[in-house]
Amino acid sequence: MAFWKLVEEAAKVAAHGVAVGAVEAADAVTGRQNADLGRAREAQQQHLNSAVQGVQGNADVVGADLGRVSLVAIASIGALSGILSDGAQRQRLVELIGTYDLHGFIECIVHRRGPLPPDFFPNWTQRAGGYFPKLAQILSVRPDLIRDPEVLQQFGRCCEGMPERPLHEVREHLESQGWSAERTVQVGQHLNTGTVAQVNEWHFDGCPAVLKVTFPRTREQMQRDFRLFQHAKTILASLHMDTQDAAAVLAIFKGVQASEDAVMREFDMIQEARTLQQIEELCVHGAEWERSYRVWVEAAQALILPRLPAHLAVLTGMYIQQAQNSPCRVQVPTVLISESSVLGMRKVPGVSLQEMLSNDTAAVREAMAVMLGVAVPFIGWLLLCQSSSCAAHVDPHPGNFRWDSAERTLYVLDWGSVVTLSEDKRTTLCLMIQMVCQADTDESLVGELANQFGVRGESTAAIGRLVRGLLTSSRHRAAPDELSNAAIERLLDDVDTDVVPVVRCLAILGGMLKKTQQRLREEHDQDVALSLAEIWAPWASRGLVSR
Repeated sequence: MAFWKLVEEAAKVAAHGVAVGAVEAADAVTGRQNADLGRAREAQQQHLNSAVQGVQGNADVVGADLGRVSLVAIASIGALSGILSDGAQRQRLVELIGTYDLHGFIECIVHRRGPLPPDFFPNWTQRAGGYFPKLAQILSVRPDLIRDPEVLQQFGRCCEGMPERPLHEVREHLESQGWSAERTVQVGQHLNTGTVAQVNEWHFDGCPAVLKVTFPRTREQMQRDFRLFQHAKTILASLHMDTQDAAAVLAIFKGVQASEDAVMREFDMIQEARTLQQIEELCVHGAEWERSYRVWVEAAQALILPRLPAHLAVLTGMYIQQAQNSPCRVQVPTVLISESSVLGMRKVPGVSLQEMLSNDTAAVREAMAVMLGVAVPFIGWLLLCQSSSCAAHVDPHPGNFRWDSAERTLYVLDWGSVVTLSEDKRTTLCLMIQMVCQADTDESLVGELANQFGVRGESTAAIGRLVRGLLTSSRHRAAPDELSNAAIERLLDDVDTDVVPVVRCLAILGGMLKKTQQRLREEHDQDVALSLAEIWAPWASRGLVSR
């Protein structure tokens, strides 16, 4: 009987918690001028506090083990009800604690006991929604905050397979933005969904195009969660966490909070359109990219080709040799329309490198040659030479590149995740690249530069070895492995917020190079050293000259 009484009382608390939020919202809207609403708010608060006391009493009867989850969850809501003045935040807290077991989620981060289901964190973050998928993406490259390598790896997969918005919801949103029915009917099937936006097929004046759409509800949910976890210290205290654990978890939430501005900028489709137009100007025929790339291909013949197996060296060399006379072009999608939550772009031709890498042997070889000869150099050029004056792309996974073989053109997609570095940090990154290329460089010197860049730890030599590992891949070890090792050995103390996207970029590229090396080993029984630092060395020199 006591158990069912506990369930009954818990349900009352959840209901009263929602009611408090609703009355609070109505009272705020009316400027707290309505006396009846004020009295109703006070009455609901009293009901909530009374219900919490009922839960506590019945949990004692049921027993400590059974009652712990319910008691922690419901008592936490009661303790916080007077602290959170915003009704939406309070309702969200009820949902996170009562429905999704926030306490259990946090416990699995700081005290994983035994193996987790392989998709525990991807499933949890997608179910909880709000800013949690983005939280996982940010923390996936923060071994200074997440000390468990399995948690890091699972966080890295949390943004894969995000649920799509039905077509009717996309069209309804567009109509709410003033689009006519005749225009919205031109929007077609879903192509891709991320943490912030969704891309659908579209026809613009009869031409194939794509439409990238962000939704107010998603933005509101993320903003609400950022506001809610400004109270992280109080929330953790209400969950009765161990003091040491609470300090570690508070650091995690603070690390995520520091990325709020960058995350919320991803919703700005007008800004993304400006970025596309800026990059387009850099990449037109005869412009800065083409001139710089000619310099790089001359150096690449000595840096890359001697290390590759004969067949891949021939193919990559063909691209490089052709580039001396007629460079491989890099382009971005042409902007057709841009509104606050809508970005329309011309659909680009070609095949994604992701698709090519999962295809037959000939396609895989071509994809690896394009990746080594064009994609990786382009990302490096942006970071090392351009990132102080324009946005640099920091989400370079194979699906964000499309290769048009007939036109020898690489299209770079998805410019929502970008970074701009200060002049000091950009040049420091260039110096790190140069030092890592010198095998006899003292690791402490590399570590000192890393500290200046924003990657810090107690031992400069250990940080130097970590940076060398991030920039040098083998078939056994690459950037993601270095981050896992850094978590295990607790090498990192802090990473600057503006540097986190760069570390994530290095992890993605390092993983791509490692897979290339594994493929070469499987097919040709040959180990190939592919150093991101050496591929980028010409850009490091050029970036220092352009100071």
